[in-house]
Amino acid sequence: MDTNNGIFCTVQECTYHAAGDKCSASKIEIGSSKDCCSSCDTECVTFKPQN
Repeated sequence: MDTNNGIFCTVQECTYHAAGDKCSASKIEIGSSKDCCSSCDTECVTFKPQN
């Protein structure tokens, strides 16, 4: 399982969550409204729930 070096995620319910809070997704998409003005307004579109 490859991990994106420097990309950390504490959402353990995600399929791409790897040991050490690393992200194992091959690419990461971040989305939000166009009016985003703080980190609270963003979301990780890459999130995929674990089965």
